[in-house]
Amino acid sequence: MALHPIGLVPHVIAELPSLQGGSMTVGDYLPRGHASYARVMNPMHDDNGQPLAWWTFAAEQSEVDATTKWTDLNVGAREVNRTIGTIEPGVAATLARLLRAHTSAPTECFFLVWEGYAGMRDDLRDTASIKILPGRKVLILAGDLADGGEPFDGMAGGRSAQWWMPADGVWAVGNDLYGASVYVSGTEELITAILAADDIEAYRATASMQIVAEEWAS
Repeated sequence: MALHPIGLVPHVIAELPSLQGGSMTVGDYLPRGHASYARVMNPMHDDNGQPLAWWTFAAEQSEVDATTKWTDLNVGAREVNRTIGTIEPGVAATLARLLRAHTSAPTECFFLVWEGYAGMRDDLRDTASIKILPGRKVLILAGDLADGGEPFDGMAGGRSAQWWMPADGVWAVGNDLYGASVYVSGTEELITAILAADDIEAYRATASMQIVAEEWAS
C-alpha cells in the first residue's frame, strides 16, 4: 500500500478537536485517555550524516528526559543537524514495527500533515482536513501503518507525517510542526516496549507534562 487521500474525516480523527483540551500538555494533545506516554527523539546528525543521540550532548551531571529542550544541551562547538517537522526514517520504521503489535487495525491508519508544507505531492492534497491543537489545519492521509514513514513530498529522505493513529484509536503518535521528537500514547505494554527498544531514544512522559515549547511555539 501507499499513502492516499480520503474523502471523509474518519470518526477516530473527527473526535480529536472535541477531546483536545486548551493546553499543550501531552494528555490534551494526545487526548485518547491512554494509560501511558513516551517522548521519542529524532537523532541529531553530524556533517557526515552519522546519527547522534540527545543524551550524548548532556552536560556533566545532567541527564536527558522527556522534558529536555534542545537549548538545555551542551552542544558547544559541535556542528549538528536537527531533524524537525518529520519523523526520522529509522525512528519511523522502529515505531511502525512496535506499534503494529498493539492495534487491531494496522492496515487502516491515518496520518496528519500540516497543510502549509511546500512540496506536498499533488496526488495527496485533495483530501479531508481538520484543525487540531495549536490551531493547525492538517490534511488527513490514510494507509497501512508501514506507510507512516513515507515522504509526503515524494523525495527520498523527505518529510513524513508526525501524527499517526489507527482506526481503533488504541494508540497515538504526534507532535507539532516544529518538533524534533514525537510523543506516543498507548497501553503500558506498548510504552514499555518503546522504552526498551535499543534502536531509538525514548523517555517516559506523563499526561500532565507540557509539550516542550520550542517544538510548537514559533
